[in-house]
Amino acid sequence: MIVSFASSKGGVGKSTTCAAIAAKLAQDGMSVLVLDLDQNQTVARWALKAAMPGLEVRAVAPDTFTAVFRDTASRFDHVLIDLAGTREATALKAMARSDLVIIPAQASEPDLREALVIIDDITDVVEAGAAGLQYRLLLTKLFPLPTRVTMFAHHEIARHAMARFDTGLVERAQYREMFLTGKAPTIAEPEGKAAREITGLIEEIHAILGRALTKTERAA
Repeated sequence: MIVSFASSKGGVGKSTTCAAIAAKLAQDGMSVLVLDLDQNQTVARWALKAAMPGLEVRAVAPDTFTAVFRDTASRFDHVLIDLAGTREATALKAMARSDLVIIPAQASEPDLREALVIIDDITDVVEAGAAGLQYRLLLTKLFPLPTRVTMFAHHEIARHAMARFDTGLVERAQYREMFLTGKAPTIAEPEGKAAREITGLIEEIHAILGRALTKTERAA
């Protein structure tokens, strides 16, 4: 599967989610390539500490993305693309090659507003020919207990008919610590709450893409 992580707003947990998912897939014996297009190279720097078998992370300049993707992607079970935190042409190219775009967002008006911008871009990519592309909004940095802001977010998501994951990522120390230790939540605390969130998220991803694959096969 090919999954892109997109947000035009920083601080939403985009790179954290990408790294945590990549680590879990590699931990489960899959070969995983992460193409880090983010200008901060957060995932690439994390990978220097993680050094996991089956996981390869490459920091990629926007103008070399197409060539790197073409030359390497087919050798891996999964390709994850951490997009730059800005709207630019390479993001559209990556989305067009993806099966799924994950849009991390906090439960706030500014984040949801930016998520709608990304969804518009995805709609454009689909209309241009990437018919199988799907997206899901991922709520991140949630408070453990429901708040007025969380209720607002759910109302806005429903009002705009945004497709979202049932799983959300709560604000937890494990997500911050992984960049200090190199150990993702599923490795540092396999039975911890953060690990269960990442595992649940991956299960949802497989279910989404599994249903999409079935529809494609039937259409064929």
